[in-house]
Amino acid sequence: MCGCNSGSESESETEPVTQASTVQATVAPTTSPPATPDSAQGVSYNFVAIKRKSGEIISQFDKIVETNKFYGSIYMKLGNDFEYLSSKGAANSDKHIDNSINTRFYTGNITKQFTAAAVLMLSEKKKLSLDDTLEKYFPDYEAGKKITVKQLLNMTSGIKTYVLHNDITTPSNYLHGELDKAVKENNSEKENKNAILDWILSQQLAFAPGTKFDVSESNYFLLGEVIEKASGMAYSDYLKNNIFTPLGMGSSGFIPDEKMANAYDKGSNTKSLNYKGVGYSSFGMISNVSDLLKWTDGLLNSQVLTPASFNMMFTNQVSGVKDNKTAYGFGVNLNGKSAYIDGKFDAFGSILSYNTDKSEIFITLTNHTASDCKAVRDNFKKVLEKYTA
Repeated sequence: MCGCNSGSESESETEPVTQASTVQATVAPTTSPPATPDSAQGVSYNFVAIKRKSGEIISQFDKIVETNKFYGSIYMKLGNDFEYLSSKGAANSDKHIDNSINTRFYTGNITKQFTAAAVLMLSEKKKLSLDDTLEKYFPDYEAGKKITVKQLLNMTSGIKTYVLHNDITTPSNYLHGELDKAVKENNSEKENKNAILDWILSQQLAFAPGTKFDVSESNYFLLGEVIEKASGMAYSDYLKNNIFTPLGMGSSGFIPDEKMANAYDKGSNTKSLNYKGVGYSSFGMISNVSDLLKWTDGLLNSQVLTPASFNMMFTNQVSGVKDNKTAYGFGVNLNGKSAYIDGKFDAFGSILSYNTDKSEIFITLTNHTASDCKAVRDNFKKVLEKYTA
């Protein structure tokens, strides 16, 4: 494997690899979160049995990580008595730094959840309305009168995606071919963002707004612009001032530093996804396991959104869309009381899933192309099947 961009990182002290183990709770028990319409659904575990068999479960999880040759950081919490943590592989092989709970990774689609929360926060403050049409924010956009902010949030706008998805063999994403020459590694963030914005707003709609659910990175890219215009500050600054700093998420942001993991074995047609400004409010956020735990705790403990906004975010917003079988809220896939976000961009992959009653939390971040976050999670869930109540 070869490291990429390692020369741009400054020398830092090598962090120890955190081995898989049960650890003292990193997130204190919280009060019950606001109930959602689906809160009665989902898997319930026998936590007494899990606690009693924790050593056996940890050994099985370790074996799964080893068998799948997973390199990155994994965290799982069940109830208040079981936690699992594993960090494997290189964050920076040139400097002999291994991945750890403090390593920063590109989080991919997890970004969308933060973008959705920021929009809802602005709605609470009457800075915008979910019923606003896009002509308010993009006056020259031909389809602006037909599309609402809410339709961006729930992926029913009909706006074509600027990132294409390949799910036939190995799931991956790559920049739309028409943007290859416009988006460049040496461009400024503003130059790349403007190129993508111009492309998005010049496309014909793929379908009439509100008639179909279809994942489009363009929806959440535009929401970043909406946030900037409604708040009067940069998207990254809005998240820092209103989410990252209040929750103590000091490792989250959009600029790589010495704790950033290098990308290993990335493809030539996917590396442009992590150029400055390309991921933006759709998939450009950088974070680590520790900060994502703080986010999950804050979100589920009513420190981010009002109960009304929380319920909107975690209620299926596309149940009435014809021929749609997906349950999607705002920035999250839903399955009963479980919220799930995953994605793979360049060599980076991620999953953040949790139950809204906080009975289960799973986080995994990787910087190695061959590491399959979903396979690890699915195999963990198989181990836990015998412990369902």
